[in-house]
Amino acid sequence: MSDHWAKEADRLLNDATLKGVLDNMRQEALEKLAAESADDKTQILWWQAHVATIDNIRAELRARILRTETATDGPSPYA
Repeated sequence: MSDHWAKEADRLLNDATLKGVLDNMRQEALEKLAAESADDKTQILWWQAHVATIDNIRAELRARILRTETATDGPSPYA
C-alpha cells in the first residue's frame, strides 16, 4: 500500500470538518434509531446500516494507515 494512501487516510481522519460531519450523521442516525417503533424492522435496519456505514468509513481509513505501516516495517518476525 502506498505511503500516499496512509497520509491521505490520516489527513481525513484528523480533518475537523469531516469528523464533525460524520459525528453529526452518526448521532442523528442513533437518535432516529432510538425513536423508531420496535415493529418497524425496515426502518430499524435502515438506521443501523447508516451507523455501520459511518463506522466502516472510519475503520477503512484506519486500516489504510495500518496496512501501510505494516508494509513498511518489513516482514513479521512471527510469520
